[in-house]
Amino acid sequence: MQKYQAIVFFDLDNTLLNEQHGVDPEVLTAIRTLKHNQVLPVIATGRSAGVVSDIMELTEINSIVALNGQYVALNGKQVYSQSVPMPLLKRFITFSDEHGIALSLYDAYHEWATGVNAAMKNGYEFLNMPLPPVDKQRFESNPVYMILALTENSNDDALIKAKFPEFDFYRNAKFAIDIVLKGVSKQTGIQQALKTIGQTDVPTFGFGDGPNDISLMNAVDHGVSMGNGVPATKAAAEFVSTDFRKHGIINGLKHFDLI
Repeated sequence: MQKYQAIVFFDLDNTLLNEQHGVDPEVLTAIRTLKHNQVLPVIATGRSAGVVSDIMELTEINSIVALNGQYVALNGKQVYSQSVPMPLLKRFITFSDEHGIALSLYDAYHEWATGVNAAMKNGYEFLNMPLPPVDKQRFESNPVYMILALTENSNDDALIKAKFPEFDFYRNAKFAIDIVLKGVSKQTGIQQALKTIGQTDVPTFGFGDGPNDISLMNAVDHGVSMGNGVPATKAAAEFVSTDFRKHGIINGLKHFDLI
């Protein structure tokens, strides 16, 4: 494996991506500069590798910690994954159906839904993404690495947490809750990636903004919060950059002399 000078993990939404969920030219240039400087860029996201494949192609980043740490690929090769046990998954799907909560289920490259509700329509419209296909049986033959519960009712958060202590929950948007196995996070996914890379003397950096990026900050040597980050993420970071709409990535990379 190539010897790296540094490794940088990037969250996507409201961090690496712009408001149109694309990548600004200056950020593309910065990523190319990182690679020229022998720095390994890695995406660290709550989304699946399949959903962000276009972003990976555009940025030429082929390493990813996906689904909040439940799937890891380095240089295009899967090195780690952890799926939700079937009995737990069935119990959660039944509970969600009974409470009118639509779910999006994810394997590494595919996404499908158990149903469609208003929160799902609003959420996917906000993300400028098409609704996933509805398939109520697919989970029985496909591994599920992460669950997205579509609900705008904040009371559902406490209800789900009380019923399912086997999960960890991240409400990163008003319309949805990311759900992963207890103890799994971007931090554990990053740790798996670093273990595989095996270069313990290389400095690591992480950029993020949301609640699920606190664990990202805890997994690296130098955490960078976007200026638009939530207070807890800012508090966990070593450096708070400018807003993602105001050159936050560029200013953070420059602060640490990475570009």
